[in-house]
Amino acid sequence: MCAPASAQPVQPLPVKPPAADPLPLLPPAAPTVPEDPATNPAAVAPGVPAGAATPPAAAAPPAATPPPAGSPPGAALPSPGAALPPAGATLPPAAPALPPGGAAPPAAAAAPAPAGSDAAPAADGAAGPPFQLSIGRLLLAPLVLVQAQAAPYAGEDAFLQAGDVAEGQGFRMRRARVGFAGTLAGFVPFAISGELAGGADASARLSEAWIGYAHFPFAHLYFGAHDVPFSRSAMTGAGEGALIERPLAVRAMAPFRQVGLHVEGHFHDRAFSYFAGMFNGFQRSDQFFAGYVENAASLGNRFDNVAYVARLATEPLGPMPRSIQDLAVSRPRLGAGASYFFSDGGTRDIHGVGADVLLHAAGAHALVELLWNQSDPERAPTQPTGQLAPVTSLGLVGEVGYFVRRIKLGVSARFEWLDPNLDLSDETDGWALTAGASYHFIDNVLKAQADFTHRQEAHGVALENDAVALQLQLNL
Repeated sequence: MCAPASAQPVQPLPVKPPAADPLPLLPPAAPTVPEDPATNPAAVAPGVPAGAATPPAAAAPPAATPPPAGSPPGAALPSPGAALPPAGATLPPAAPALPPGGAAPPAAAAAPAPAGSDAAPAADGAAGPPFQLSIGRLLLAPLVLVQAQAAPYAGEDAFLQAGDVAEGQGFRMRRARVGFAGTLAGFVPFAISGELAGGADASARLSEAWIGYAHFPFAHLYFGAHDVPFSRSAMTGAGEGALIERPLAVRAMAPFRQVGLHVEGHFHDRAFSYFAGMFNGFQRSDQFFAGYVENAASLGNRFDNVAYVARLATEPLGPMPRSIQDLAVSRPRLGAGASYFFSDGGTRDIHGVGADVLLHAAGAHALVELLWNQSDPERAPTQPTGQLAPVTSLGLVGEVGYFVRRIKLGVSARFEWLDPNLDLSDETDGWALTAGASYHFIDNVLKAQADFTHRQEAHGVALENDAVALQLQLNL
């Protein structure tokens, strides 16, 4: 069949020249004829006055020449006049394409969260959580804390109201917390999470909900329901301890999460830090081991005045990681702090003092903490109370442990002395010894723990309240 008249005649392919002969040079690209500025003023380059001489076409870069058939994708022939590689040589691959601007945008960094928040950085020295999503100027990360417990053994005198981990053999959902944390524009952190099984009837309740402004390193402001900066163990996340539960003294004498605001500042890589805040007045339970009521204040501050908190801290050898254990097997690091609060409550006026020291070195950790509370009942309480006289409480905690990174196993032991009322000598006074082990499947995200606790009453009748607890934890 004949080709149409307008078609070009088929050219036979050239025979491949011998290796010794150079390939023919391609003809230079045809110069582009500049447009006449008189007829097209837009053709004048910006900043060049009309009527100025137009640069010659030779100054423009030559047009790109398509590669021959069979060349690798992205390959291009050299510019006209350049020496060609020998026949049979492989052309170099094309350089990877750069994003607009010539460089990839830097990864978004999470703004700091208040100490104790589940939104705090998860890894030693990390700028944010291990799982996060970036959407423009918004950075989001999930907050998930699931702690499923089993109690193979619990003494017949063990009671949850007395601070024991279980009252009998069986299983318990210790925590089922879910939410999300985020950062807007790099300096507005926020978080909200709920406890899906927070009460005895497994009812849901608010865990934390706060907004921060962390634009200046010397003054980070946090407002909402978040941890009161008092006691290192209380400020450490619920899933970041070396043992399953926090110390008895801390659970009974630290106010934990309340609604209010505080400002904190950090200087010289946390060599010095300060915290100062104001919260709704703290409400204590009449049962000492039940501790302070964590009030979300959805109806505001109804029965109490306000509480004032201050803390000074130092980490002279570098910032301390999030967890109590030395999971990073780091060089020696030291953290120390002193805290004070005064709660001008409607039912009780409470003073609290705390001091703590945490040491990390090559996988070992050592923690010492002292807590002191004094509670004075009001003459005209705004809520019913069984407290009729001032009560002074004292707690002392000492903990040591070692983490073997190679086998992902940590062992810890904790001793604590607790006297709920220094003016009375009864069976509530005593000491507790807890020993445990933790195996970390995935860093501190997924781990299994086993603890044994022995409690000994200093006065009165000795109780059978020892317990063995197992826990599987997912912490995002």
